[in-house]
Amino acid sequence: MARGLLLGNGINACIGIEDLSRESIQQRFLYNVGLYSPIIESLFKVKTDKGFLGNINDKSTIYGIEILARFLYDYIKRETNIGWTDNDEYRIQDIVECVCLLTIFYLKDGKIRENYDRTKMPPIDRYDYIFTLNYVEFWDIELKSIYLYGRVDFAKFVNVKNAVLVSKDRMKLKEYAIAVKDIEKSNTIIEFSPNDVIFAPEGIDKKKLICVSGFFPSDRLYPADDLFLYRGKELYTELDKVDEIDILACHHMVIIVLLILLTTRIWLKFIYIIKKKARKRAIGLKS
Repeated sequence: MARGLLLGNGINACIGIEDLSRESIQQRFLYNVGLYSPIIESLFKVKTDKGFLGNINDKSTIYGIEILARFLYDYIKRETNIGWTDNDEYRIQDIVECVCLLTIFYLKDGKIRENYDRTKMPPIDRYDYIFTLNYVEFWDIELKSIYLYGRVDFAKFVNVKNAVLVSKDRMKLKEYAIAVKDIEKSNTIIEFSPNDVIFAPEGIDKKKLICVSGFFPSDRLYPADDLFLYRGKELYTELDKVDEIDILACHHMVIIVLLILLTTRIWLKFIYIIKKKARKRAIGLKS
């Protein structure tokens, strides 16, 4: 019987990586929205200045990255004065992902530091498979984990100052490339493919993301240089490798993980909730 461990979102902050706290992430997010404003304006003719920052600039309220992403996503769609197409949806998912991934894992002088409290980690060696909902696991030097939402290689960020993450696919779009060139005057541009990673703002079903569902012709598309047709992805199929799984998660993310597992043929044995220092047995959660 194969055993698996599923690491949930927020785990890296819970094991002592201070730069991944919500407070630190929100501060970086506000800065990065301004940093990406030339690209956002070039794509959607929307300015992300006081009108956007006013919604989340209250330091008394701290939000997670998915909620911050939804603020940005909704603001752009609300302020855009054009008919919204599937192609616009592709672009907005793309730019929001670039902003958020840079926010999560990058400081102005290099990638997030990897020091963490090893005493808070579970006994990894006891499991046949390690799954994660994160894009990077700092302990996973040998790449033993299976990254359910894709893995971001941040080796390019080491010792790089003022890095900006951009989509290499969108660089084929003239206005996007011009905006990136403007940002490059005082920053280091790093290209990657957002389609390799699955990130969704709060309240948006990951299965409905264009990088997951695929992009196919329809009456709502219009010709554009950055339009690509491709097959979608099937989420969570890797979980079928195990018969029994333990979960290491924080806060409400446990609920999300449970919803995922209830669609699989896996026996959910234990849930570890780090922040509350509680462990409880889930019985009968088997489809």
